[in-house]
Amino acid sequence: MLRHTALFMHRDTTTPAQALIMNKGLAYLRFECDSVRALDYGTDLFGGSRTLREVKPWHRPPLWRAERTGPVANHDTALHLDFDDEAGLAAYDDHDAHHEVGDYNASVSFGEFTARVDYWYEGPPLIQRGLIRHTALFIWQETADQAARQSTADAVRALGDFPGVSRVTIGQNVGKLTTDYDWIMDLQLNDTDSARSLLESEAYRELADRLADVTKYEWTARLTHVMRGL
Repeated sequence: MLRHTALFMHRDTTTPAQALIMNKGLAYLRFECDSVRALDYGTDLFGGSRTLREVKPWHRPPLWRAERTGPVANHDTALHLDFDDEAGLAAYDDHDAHHEVGDYNASVSFGEFTARVDYWYEGPPLIQRGLIRHTALFIWQETADQAARQSTADAVRALGDFPGVSRVTIGQNVGKLTTDYDWIMDLQLNDTDSARSLLESEAYRELADRLADVTKYEWTARLTHVMRGL
């Protein structure tokens, strides 16, 4: 399967009603765009970009000083679309429904913070309705050589041994946009408690330290949501 993943960060003026309309629009894509084989979407379970709205900028680390700590907030809404091939993705990109939904998303999200990646994975679709998905997108540092990238991937796969983690997927970007991220970590977990336990664990902190050595960690885009599965 060819998956297109996009993580959106809401504007500080976006209301809950507008966020709901956004989610409805994402679900609509599954039924209007014939080339979409499967779709998943969701809202961050752990506060999303609330930190950016509730904490004054001078009271939180700026991105240019967050190389080791990463971003201070998660993204708000995730979209995952599966296609058979590049032609299916191209057909979706040209579809009027995609343009309509995209225009609305742009009105309620900060476009410059939208994180995207396209990657191949072995099917069937990576969706288990009702389970939890933790997604994180990364940009490699220019100094990260192949050996460092491989050892990082091995460290990510090791999370599969953590209690409550049912699947670990790593995808390398094949998209052509200059704004695309380089790669994605996609974890499936049994429930919200399992997700919280993982994100607060020593194992995840150790992985974060490793990621900070080889990625532009301040630009990491992440989100944890319940899988909808359409």
